[in-house]
Amino acid sequence: MLNIKVNRKDFLKGLQIVENAVSENKIRPVISGIFIEARENEIFLKGTDLELSINFKINGEVKENGKIVIKYKLIEEFLKQIEDEFIELIEESGKIIIKTGKINSEFSTYDPENYPATPTLELGVEYNFDKQKLLESIEKARIAASLTPENLAVNCIRFEIEENKLKLVSSDTYRLIYLEEELDEEEKNKESLSVSIPLKTMDGLLKIMKLTSEDKIVLKSDGTKVYFQMGDVEILTRVIELQFPDYKAILTGAQYDKKILLNTKDFISVLKRTLIFVRDNYEAKNSGIFSFENDKLFLNGISENAKIKEEIPIIKEGEDIKISLNVKFLLDYISTITGEVTQLKMLNSKSSVLITEEKNDKSLYLTMPLALRD
Repeated sequence: MLNIKVNRKDFLKGLQIVENAVSENKIRPVISGIFIEARENEIFLKGTDLELSINFKINGEVKENGKIVIKYKLIEEFLKQIEDEFIELIEESGKIIIKTGKINSEFSTYDPENYPATPTLELGVEYNFDKQKLLESIEKARIAASLTPENLAVNCIRFEIEENKLKLVSSDTYRLIYLEEELDEEEKNKESLSVSIPLKTMDGLLKIMKLTSEDKIVLKSDGTKVYFQMGDVEILTRVIELQFPDYKAILTGAQYDKKILLNTKDFISVLKRTLIFVRDNYEAKNSGIFSFENDKLFLNGISENAKIKEEIPIIKEGEDIKISLNVKFLLDYISTITGEVTQLKMLNSKSSVLITEEKNDKSLYLTMPLALRD
């Protein structure tokens, strides 16, 4: 019979961490909950959807060993509304009782005997990364990932480690982002790695990174599973085994004969204003008409009820060009550029557009044009 006393904020943080692996499951309801086990003065929280598992160890007083599976959503909401520093959790007759200074609350549970065993990863290549740098790279890489699980092959971020570089790639087939970063010296000359990590895992990892204070994150993989570790947090996920698009062929095969340079800050301002007009465009959602003429960009946006025409200076090499582009797609990436100058490369109104920060080939963004409507 489980009986523990824990810091309320620590326990709430633990729920917020492991819930990133949990999904509603009507066929197997027990994995819709969070598993808690107290043993030998240690308290463990676990969440899983059978593809992704997250474990977290918290400090506390174990008065009696035991294990339960809680229906965590109401408990999490309740814990946010009280102010007690410590709470006591007691399992009685298939219920979990949470005691505070003045409140006794009771919640139903699942049978812990039906909870699946947590998978492990024994072998694999291991890398250590600076957590903040990796967080920023993942946030940038996820921009182009497909948000629909039905398109499983690209509902992910591609991690590749080769030639002493970490490469992150994502694509929803309409756009593609490629990021490259040199490994730290102590991580160089290790075994290479190529895995597609599900977007759900990456989104959960991002949330957890922001909740933890550790400076380093460990990545370990055997090619079929990937393990992340930050302090007392452990994440294990299966990889997507479907073939990822041949991004190298896409990047090397693209051709351009025009180059345009724009002030990044000014370009972002223009795109933000234009998006207001085109985001509800019935015929072509988010579509803007970009006319690059001599030393000017003329940007037109239109909806059923309003329209806008913007004009900003550019530096252009090559002939004039008129092209229709997704304004939101441009803004997603260009908003991440820290340099003063954004560079666009184009061939014609039907070919892909390459967007980079000037003089930086370590971060590339490719987007396809939309149908050009006069």
